[in-house]
Amino acid sequence: MMAMADGGERLRPGGSRQNVARILVIGDTHVGTVRELPGGVLRAIEEADRVVHCGDYVSSAVVTELERLSPGFVGVYGNADPGDVRRRLPPEATFQWEGRTIAVTHPHWAGHPDGLEEELVAMFPGADVILFGHTHEPCNLEMNGTLLLNPGQAYASFMVPASVGVLTITRGKLKGEIMTFDQCGLPPR
Repeated sequence: MMAMADGGERLRPGGSRQNVARILVIGDTHVGTVRELPGGVLRAIEEADRVVHCGDYVSSAVVTELERLSPGFVGVYGNADPGDVRRRLPPEATFQWEGRTIAVTHPHWAGHPDGLEEELVAMFPGADVILFGHTHEPCNLEMNGTLLLNPGQAYASFMVPASVGVLTITRGKLKGEIMTFDQCGLPPR
């Protein structure tokens, strides 16, 4: 892995700089500890510049572990989170990263996801990126100049692989990706 330098830049071997920020976006983990997640998800957490969780941890131990593993961790609580998680985290968060405004939410009030993206863009009019969970369905799209990224669920279930989102900001340009993992935690070939 490349070593971090000041300003969110990475040093390549040999010392040349590349201005890249990589945020791992996870949500709907529904586990008691981070170690219950697929191995590929754990590696992605360890390699990211920052981790953002979009709610539904279901255990405060997961929050504690993510805070330890990711300096600058950002998280919001979800509808399945117990009171101790809700006391530690807000229902929504907004932060700046590499000059971009990033909003985070777990829109449990949304019900059926039809039209959810439009509602989120209206809720966060100044956001360049909206990271959200709750639906367990990965989403990576741009709407009215705003990138919407839902990582899906970070655990594998019947016929649904574990997935995470990756938000990359390179010289101010945004790119969202969805990565899926099989039952063993390996990305599909």
